[in-house]
Amino acid sequence: MIYLIAGRKGGSGKSTVTMNLGVALAHDKQDVIIVDADKQSSSSTWVLERSRYQKDLPKIHCVAKYDDISDSLEDLDSRYGCVLVDPAGRDSEEMRSAMTVAHVLIVPLRPSQLDLDTVPELMKIIKDSKRINPRLKVLSVLSICPTNPIINEISDAKEYLSEFPEINLLDSIICDRKIYRDCVSDGLGVLESKTSSESAKKAKQEIVNFKNEVMSYGH
Repeated sequence: MIYLIAGRKGGSGKSTVTMNLGVALAHDKQDVIIVDADKQSSSSTWVLERSRYQKDLPKIHCVAKYDDISDSLEDLDSRYGCVLVDPAGRDSEEMRSAMTVAHVLIVPLRPSQLDLDTVPELMKIIKDSKRINPRLKVLSVLSICPTNPIINEISDAKEYLSEFPEINLLDSIICDRKIYRDCVSDGLGVLESKTSSESAKKAKQEIVNFKNEVMSYGH
């Protein structure tokens, strides 16, 4: 199964979503490979840290691929249970070519107007891709969300995204929590953190909920 985690704007938590989904799947005994298609190499660096310092944890494979990656993804899909694709946070050849073969597209979006403004143009790209790949399922998850319940950004974003019925907005959200950043620097996912703070517990539940929703669409 090929999962493409992509969007037209950087800073949406795309790589963090990829890493934590990979960890959740690996702990479910899935054979996971991340395709790092972003030359910033965030996912590759994280997997390298994990392979060096977290040898007792489930292994996650990683390979870097650029330009037209569609053939490579189909080959990897025949050899791994879950292929997670992490392209750059912009319109790119890597993103467009991956859309033509992916089973599921996951679009992380911050609940901010600048992020939401990218959705109409992204929908045009998705519609073009679905002419080639009609099986593509399109999901979106609100990420880096404020934890302050007084802020209305989340409800405003949900209302806006309801105007795009082609996008399945997940019920689960991923909040802006320091634990995510701390885990990335250690080659971990939040599910593997030994931190027992309330924020860490909430982050773990966010990833479990997110993974379960994604899997319900992927099968």
